[in-house]
Amino acid sequence: MRLALLVLSLTLVTGCAWFQKPGGPTAAAAASVEATPEDTAPREAAPAPAKLTASEGEMCGGIAGIGCDEGLACIMADGACHSIADAAGTCVKAPAACTMDWRPVCGCDGESYGNKCAAIAAGISVDFEGECEPSGS
Repeated sequence: MRLALLVLSLTLVTGCAWFQKPGGPTAAAAASVEATPEDTAPREAAPAPAKLTASEGEMCGGIAGIGCDEGLACIMADGACHSIADAAGTCVKAPAACTMDWRPVCGCDGESYGNKCAAIAAGISVDFEGECEPSGS
């Protein structure tokens, strides 16, 4: 029954357009409008939008590719760098100093860091806890 109603409604819609006469009221109305010099003059290109940047604590990355303001790094949730395409992060300021405790993490760049603070200080998100597997083996 739904299919019959769908076919009937599509037939009605297309049938109305089928029976319009060429040169009907829409063609006559279009012919009566004259082009003005403003319509035919070349338009200037719109200026390019400013690059999107975010402040500390705001969202960055994502499908829009939003960057962070100067001195900030876009840090994603742990493990998001390889599992989520176009993952979004948060703009954070690099810590001034980190402790030297050894709790290694693997960064999204494939490098091992002494701890999460050291990775964030380098502007790198953490992929997983533990050292990265050596490359080239």
